[in-house]
Amino acid sequence: MVATTKPKTKLAVIQMNCIFCSIVRKTSPAHILWEDDQHMAFLSIFPNTPGFSVVIPKQHYGSYAFAQSDEVLAGLAIAAKKTAQQIDRAFPDVARTGMILEGYGVDHLHAKLFPMHGTGQDSTFKPLSSKVDKFFAAYEGYISSHDHVRADDAELAELAERIRSFA
Repeated sequence: MVATTKPKTKLAVIQMNCIFCSIVRKTSPAHILWEDDQHMAFLSIFPNTPGFSVVIPKQHYGSYAFAQSDEVLAGLAIAAKKTAQQIDRAFPDVARTGMILEGYGVDHLHAKLFPMHGTGQDSTFKPLSSKVDKFFAAYEGYISSHDHVRADDAELAELAERIRSFA
């Protein structure tokens, strides 16, 4: 009788040309922050703030988060939460870490985590606003969460109706 062993991590789907899959296989370098059997978190090599991190499932999935199953998306969110809490503890000037599921850059499901430097240690809600005054008519390669001018209620009602029609 031949003994077989099951791999600890389900890597049934791996893309050989995917940099994130290479990081999972440990054939590409990464500054890993956290990992378990299903997920991994590492520092971005192109940070726009100290501690900018990426959280991925070890199994390859396409990068559009909302095309994934509830189970896959929930697993990624929980892994991102663990990593974000670790980041919050690591920086004395970070009370919160933001997350986006943009889906561009690498075609492998991932969450991007951004430590919000300058928010202190108290994570209770405080109203903050940005002085950025920009409206995006099209995606420009990044996401911004700042507010813009107050929208017209008639236009909002029309847009809401259009979106509801796709339910």
